[in-house]
Amino acid sequence: MKKKKICLSDFDIYDYKLIGIHSQLEPHRIAYLINSKLDISFNRMEKDLDLKLTSKKVSFPIFEYFNQEWDTKSFLICNKVNDQYIDIPSSNLFTEEDLVQVEYLLKDHKQVDYLMKINDELNIFNPQIIIDKLLSVKQISMAYAIESKKIKYPEHLILE
Repeated sequence: MKKKKICLSDFDIYDYKLIGIHSQLEPHRIAYLINSKLDISFNRMEKDLDLKLTSKKVSFPIFEYFNQEWDTKSFLICNKVNDQYIDIPSSNLFTEEDLVQVEYLLKDHKQVDYLMKINDELNIFNPQIIIDKLLSVKQISMAYAIESKKIKYPEHLILE
């Protein structure tokens, strides 16, 4: 009997809604504003989302909320993380330059600062209702639905 390998692509992992959020705020501030506007309670998870990107480990802050009424989990994830490192002295013998390199969770959506992932196995959530509420927060410049089937690396969004 032949062995069959099962790949991640063999499963339908698109049972969630994804919203892209543009905001220059720090993660805890944006979580607080979203909590206030949507009347929910995103809490910082004990562990960050750790991924190995470009031969180094990068940690993305992540917040979680469980809705008991709908029995669903939602996540607020930073899409951009500044990775600071010191470079070799360039033109001056006694100074070092601090360079900041930005790492992205979803490289195909570099303009997005935060991602809101809403688990939706039953396909009952309308993301536009949430987007309209998010856009009423003045510190959020843009929010929109991202089609989950077009994401190049959906495995980066497996959070459990």
